[in-house]
Amino acid sequence: MLSLRTITATRTATRTFSTSLLLRAGGSPSGTSNQAFNKREKAAEEQFVRDQEREKLKALRKSIEASKEHLQQLEKDHQALEASVESKTVKQ
Repeated sequence: MLSLRTITATRTATRTFSTSLLLRAGGSPSGTSNQAFNKREKAAEEQFVRDQEREKLKALRKSIEASKEHLQQLEKDHQALEASVESKTVKQ
């Protein structure tokens, strides 16, 4: 009988020091902190992408405005050239 009690006492002593699979990461159920981290990481990545797209849109708008100004200048030059050609043909 003495040997049976010793074996039982040894088993319970080792079980109290083992960790449970359900209680990892500071007492929360396993996977919870990973999911929260993954959500934060995904949100940060999405924010980064949105910021990059916003910067690209600003650059495109700036480019469009510069192109519009250039087109207006070309139209003015064209009108001036047409006027000078017409005035030369009228004089001749």
